[in-house]
Amino acid sequence: MLEVPKEIGFVTRASGQDTVVLCDINELNNSTGGDDSSRLPAAQIGAIVKIKVNKGFVFATVREITRQDESTGPVQHVLMYLDYLGQGVRAPYSPTGVSFDRGIVDFPVPGQMVYEVSYDDLEAIFGVNDTNHFHIGTVYPQHVTPASIKTDSMLGKHFAVLGSTGTGKSCTVALLIHRIVERMPKGHIIILDPHNEYASAFSDCGEHFDISNLRLPYWMMNFEEHIEMFIGSRRSVERELEIDILRRCIYAARVDAASNIQADKITVNSPIPYKLSFIRDYLDTSMGKLNNPDKMAPFLRLKAKVDELKRDVRFSFMFSGMLAHDNLKEVIKNLLRFPVDNKPVTTIDLSGVPSEIVNVVVSMISRLVFDFAVWSKGEDSRPILLVCEEAHRYVPTSEDTVFSSAKRAIERIAKEGRKYGVSLGLVSQRPADISESALSQCGTIFAMRMNNERDQRFVAAVMPEGSKGALASLSSLQNREALVVGEGVRAPVRVLLDKLDEPKRPSGCNPKYSEDWQKDVEDDSFILEAIENWRNQGR
Repeated sequence: MLEVPKEIGFVTRASGQDTVVLCDINELNNSTGGDDSSRLPAAQIGAIVKIKVNKGFVFATVREITRQDESTGPVQHVLMYLDYLGQGVRAPYSPTGVSFDRGIVDFPVPGQMVYEVSYDDLEAIFGVNDTNHFHIGTVYPQHVTPASIKTDSMLGKHFAVLGSTGTGKSCTVALLIHRIVERMPKGHIIILDPHNEYASAFSDCGEHFDISNLRLPYWMMNFEEHIEMFIGSRRSVERELEIDILRRCIYAARVDAASNIQADKITVNSPIPYKLSFIRDYLDTSMGKLNNPDKMAPFLRLKAKVDELKRDVRFSFMFSGMLAHDNLKEVIKNLLRFPVDNKPVTTIDLSGVPSEIVNVVVSMISRLVFDFAVWSKGEDSRPILLVCEEAHRYVPTSEDTVFSSAKRAIERIAKEGRKYGVSLGLVSQRPADISESALSQCGTIFAMRMNNERDQRFVAAVMPEGSKGALASLSSLQNREALVVGEGVRAPVRVLLDKLDEPKRPSGCNPKYSEDWQKDVEDDSFILEAIENWRNQGR
């Protein structure tokens, strides 16, 4: 027998943004149904209710509950402030009997009745399960209805995972990617991993790269990256001279190396392999033409930098002799997963990359993803997802940053990527420190607990939907809970995220001080092993 929805109050005020409902406190407290009821209680913040309108029901979330009057006696009536979710109409042939749409066609008016929602209602809003959706958890507060994410909308318009340290961001990223891979095993996903957290999480479906097996040839750098690598960010008149010398030098090297390309088609940014020995010879030849020895200083500094980069073993993944030939195809195949070969995920461990060039490495990889997408055409081209952990490091709000080239490359993906099938995922515990121009392009936001008011205000400013009720609960979320708003969901939703199996979780975890500090170390051989890894820059 179909259960009749229970009335909990009626509309007293309505606007285009929200609605106020008057409820009898006794009716509201009793609005729980029995244990076998299909109705869901409405007497709590974040609960969902429905308002009967001429064309079906308007669904809304409870943002605030206050007593109706200022008296000090027992509470008899309360006012509920509601934020709109969307509108539903009867659909007899659908599994839930309800067809939900995010827009409001028929706004409530005072006097219209407000009811509890049923599990079928929530299923119609959040529980879609088809090839263009995947489940990530259950809907608050009953945690029975599965929460669905729209795959194409989330990836097509970028996404961000934000929250304070320890709230479960890395596990959320791993969950999202595992669910995507389960649905689409032929994907192309790259994770920039600054702490080597994700290698173990995707050991069964991913290819892992670090400085021991990453091959990123120096000649792939554009001119801006060459400047950061060879000259640095110091400000001086001499720096401008070095930049001019380097520009002429790199252009001449690329022209000399490109025997099958017309010279007028080549620029200083063209990804044409050249030999570092040409740079040294060019600098020597240029110095030989100088009449004044005092003008040799910028040439000598550039020459010394070339020698240093070739000599330093930390830079061998970019400057070893093996990287002077044209292996761009192999780099693209390995990093972007063409073919997938049952491993659609690439994890790139940046923790071993020397700090002075990690900016250049992030910039090169981000630009490789974008430029390849721009120039690849035809039926074999595929969308690519780039996930950037610790995004506040690479796309900071500050313009005066050592990560300027990386910031420009990632911001370009944020602004233009979806035109070419490049999706961006930003992950950070400091959203207020991320470039607003990048974060505001993220159509779906997974907001986890945030205690910092500055971060809360910033997230409120960039959220694609200004749901006051959702934002108000940011500081009260539990671990593994997230507010999901934007294009990837049919309506803003508070979700308890699924718990991943241990082998699929990122390796980063909180130390167990209470256990570890109870035991002494019997064997100190691990110290020598750590020192060897430290000196060899390997794990």
